[in-house]
Amino acid sequence: MMEHTTKVATEYSEAGERRAGILHGMKRWQAPLEKFVFPIILLLWPLAAANQGVSVMDTTYSLANYTYPEGMGSMWLFATFLANVAGRALSLLPFGGTMLGMNLLTGLIVSVTALVSYYILKRMIAGWMVFLGEFIAIALCWCPTVILYNYLTYLFLTLGVLFLFLAVSGVPEQKKWYVLAGISLGLNTAVKVSNAEYCALILALWFWCAVTKKSFGGYLRRTFFCVLGYLIGFAVPVAGSMIVYGPTAYFSMIPELLGTTGSVASYTPGGMLLSILSAYGHSLRWFLILIPCTLMGAVWFRIPLWRKLPWVKRLVYLTGIAIVVRFYYSRGMFTTNYQDYWSMFEWGMQLLILAFIFLLFGLTQPSFLQSGGGPDEQFLSAAVLTELLILPLGSNNYTFPILNCLFLIAPYVIWMFRRLWQETRHRRAHFAWHAMAVMILVMVLVQGSLFHVSFAFRDGTDGEKRSVRLSVENNRRAAGMFTTPENAAALTELTALLQERSITDSGRRAIVFGNAPGIHYLCSLPPAIDSTWPDLDSYGTDQFHAALAAIDAENEDTRPVILIHHEEKAQSASADEKQEILTAFMTEHHYRSTGSAGEYELYE
Repeated sequence: MMEHTTKVATEYSEAGERRAGILHGMKRWQAPLEKFVFPIILLLWPLAAANQGVSVMDTTYSLANYTYPEGMGSMWLFATFLANVAGRALSLLPFGGTMLGMNLLTGLIVSVTALVSYYILKRMIAGWMVFLGEFIAIALCWCPTVILYNYLTYLFLTLGVLFLFLAVSGVPEQKKWYVLAGISLGLNTAVKVSNAEYCALILALWFWCAVTKKSFGGYLRRTFFCVLGYLIGFAVPVAGSMIVYGPTAYFSMIPELLGTTGSVASYTPGGMLLSILSAYGHSLRWFLILIPCTLMGAVWFRIPLWRKLPWVKRLVYLTGIAIVVRFYYSRGMFTTNYQDYWSMFEWGMQLLILAFIFLLFGLTQPSFLQSGGGPDEQFLSAAVLTELLILPLGSNNYTFPILNCLFLIAPYVIWMFRRLWQETRHRRAHFAWHAMAVMILVMVLVQGSLFHVSFAFRDGTDGEKRSVRLSVENNRRAAGMFTTPENAAALTELTALLQERSITDSGRRAIVFGNAPGIHYLCSLPPAIDSTWPDLDSYGTDQFHAALAAIDAENEDTRPVILIHHEEKAQSASADEKQEILTAFMTEHHYRSTGSAGEYELYE
């Protein structure tokens, strides 16, 4: 037994020396890569697909709201106040008047989030690991960057965690970081009012206080500085809204918002929780397949067969992992249509499940983790856990919000895997789970990267190539964007119709119905009512009726044009009833069709 143990140790020592030689050669390049190359890549990676896709729904809906803030109603104006102010400001910058320009400008917000995370996390985690995590985080960002109430949320949330990390890890401890963390979270609530839930990050701070055995006074002092910062961060934009819109405007939105979200089933607390649990439950079934495979692998590495040829055993096991990946593909766990979410979603979920597993070690700091990071690492673990739990709340998009904000989670997973690998790498049986974890990370990286350069929100998701590059002649706002031939033809035809009728850029107000709110932006049509997207269930039927009733349609100066996008199937529960209300309005005021373009019908 002793002889066998000595032989194994010798083998690993020789292998370790070979690896050390290779790593020593790579070390020469590590510093310049981390200082120059990695930051440049993180700056540009979010912009890789900036010219891809033209959707008339969510993407251009946000752009329409920035261009015509009167078209979002007072509730959404204040519920996402800071995002709307930022969007309006960006749209006034050079190149901000086009879709491509806004994609580039807002994409830089993702770059900033990744770069700030990169530079601060490097204090604890090796730069190459942070870079790899940030690269993955950017790759899995599926939401259009112009939807600023999401990306400003992720920026300020990430800043809040990082400032707290600087506070608890600093020597000496500096109060300013607690205040800055609070300011970040206060600004975040002004970005989107439901972001108030991110104050739960204080739990991570309290956990750190408990681990470091701070006194009750220590808890209170640190909490006080965080709350002080939060009040400052929240009060400044709210005060600005009061100066511009009146003292009661901001807070009058809250009862209306609560009533709206409560009336939409997917936005109720129960509906959101069920969607989150459903996503994890479905993904866990795929992950459970890996457990018996890993256990059998551990047994395989412990049996004496081919003991002198460990590389053969590893090759056999890796072949088995490749078969598992092929099995996943054959069962539809992922696709190779990289213009659709499902090419990367389940792999992203496997990464989240890995995160929960690694958190058990990060939070508890078991004794075998000899290179432990101590309380600082435990704080970061608690913050990552808090993010995993609170990010999907307030959304009806399953766990997609987590995948859109992996700026701390992805580097953490890679770091914890590296630490656990270092402590267990000398035991052959552990290669089984090492290889399985690497497989997940590699698949997330590959599928995520291909998704990132191929995906465009709601354009070509069925796999149709976006082969047409739009020009100013097609549509001024969408010039330079690539879209599918069908979408390009429809948009070009509609733009020509509106120009022929002297409607585009004429200042005439319009009602666009049929889940195409982006037409307001793309064709420069100011909204005639307080919503550019009246189909939405969150825009009440009574509210729609009242908005139409307030229009003086008999006056040629105020009579709006009506553009209806005919759909095969309504996408909201209230659409049919609203269609009847709109039809009655058109009949009462003698509207007639003056042209059509594909699925669009124009009435004047």
